[in-house]
Amino acid sequence: MSQRVIGLPGYVASVAPRGVEDARRLVSLTPEGATAIEWRLDIAKEPIPPSALLDLDARPAIMTWRTSREGGAFGGGAEAYRRRVLEAYAAGATVDVEFSSGLLSEGAFLPDRRRVVVSAHFPFGLPEDWEARLSAMAALGARASKLVAGTADLPASLRVAAIQRRFRSSSVTIFPMGPTSAAGRVLSALVGGCLVYGAVESPTAAGQLLLSDLLEIYRVQEPRKVEALFGVVGADVSESLSPVLHNALFRARGLPCLYLPLPIADFERCRPQDLEFDPPFRGFSVTRPWKRSAAKSAAPSEDVRATGAANTLVLARGGWRAENTDVDGIFDPLADHDTGEGRTAVVLGAGGVARAAIVAARRLGYEVFVSSRRDSEADALAAELRVDSLAWDDVAASEADLYVNATPVGSSDSDPPAMPVAALHHRPLVLDTVYRRDGSQTPTIRAARNAGCPVVEGIQMFAAQAVRQARLFGVEDATLEEVTDLLSPGRVVV
Repeated sequence: MSQRVIGLPGYVASVAPRGVEDARRLVSLTPEGATAIEWRLDIAKEPIPPSALLDLDARPAIMTWRTSREGGAFGGGAEAYRRRVLEAYAAGATVDVEFSSGLLSEGAFLPDRRRVVVSAHFPFGLPEDWEARLSAMAALGARASKLVAGTADLPASLRVAAIQRRFRSSSVTIFPMGPTSAAGRVLSALVGGCLVYGAVESPTAAGQLLLSDLLEIYRVQEPRKVEALFGVVGADVSESLSPVLHNALFRARGLPCLYLPLPIADFERCRPQDLEFDPPFRGFSVTRPWKRSAAKSAAPSEDVRATGAANTLVLARGGWRAENTDVDGIFDPLADHDTGEGRTAVVLGAGGVARAAIVAARRLGYEVFVSSRRDSEADALAAELRVDSLAWDDVAASEADLYVNATPVGSSDSDPPAMPVAALHHRPLVLDTVYRRDGSQTPTIRAARNAGCPVVEGIQMFAAQAVRQARLFGVEDATLEEVTDLLSPGRVVV
């Protein structure tokens, strides 16, 4: 029997295999920086003997059966839970034992407590007596004590992360869980969590990040002083490349800054400028659907006044400023193709990016039309920005010189092209503001290239706007060449 004790701090790849062969595949995908593997057997698709899993990898393994009362899927009774824990322990694994089970209060149960993680999960938030519970957990002599709290919003996630600071360099890990917990998970790890859990392929818990991202983008395994926080704010920021890029730029210059994913469900109730943490937040990228809200939340720049939208908030001496670097992101790559003098452009969409596209195209001299699947939204935006609208049903028959996809269509391979293919027959220039984190072409770009159209891909627009945004965030010497290189295939993480 091989007994493997987890080193602390530990970086744990959390996986839920469908069977032994799937477990073998998941082990092959586990990043090299993982120091242990957690097998979430409560959500595995079929029963797997712990001994079979231990044979797959030489690293320490944690066997976990999270019960339904603590947010997991194990619905068996107390005796069934006890049997599974004993079987895994006997095989040589480390076992995750829920404090509420009471099993560890039996002195003779699992005598080698070096192979025990005692855990407590509170799906609806930390109870008032969490400190007493944590103290009682620590007294059990387990290798590590894990306290996890469900959080309803981003501020709550940050508050849980702040608690971890009190237990730096100990055998305690405290972190948030839930859809808005990503930033809190990163910060908990950086301020001293003894066990850091990350997914390999798909999350085994709400808000869980990929372990590869935790290690490569956020470098949680590298203790360091952070003096300023930045982040990307949106309803769903899971596919954003902003953390990849800005953390790489900060790291290349030795700046004590960290850039985080910041999902926000309600901008008015949870203004990013009001987020509290130590170190403080100094700037934000803003994405769908909060760009108009961001424009109203801080002193506007000229481009923000022109568009009515902001994709950047930055703290300056006079307070928070709202900026719109999307205008540059669209203007610069279009300018490389030619001016729009005497030409027409159709902007598809009625959101924040569409506003930037309208302003950028007009500055290049295009006569601009805006179209949306909801004609009323296009009409309202056209009236506000003083351009023409085009009925959605008329886009297929239009013959503009430029089409800009400013909708989210194309984020998934299952999406159709954002515009009717008939509109591409005369080979217009096509700019797609959508990009894919894996670097693959969007359906819109594929359709445009198949029709022989010149194209500007979303990653080009992202890179152009990111240069100015990075300068606003303190990377004053950022260049398009550097940003483009960092975002090129094979260099997404540096």
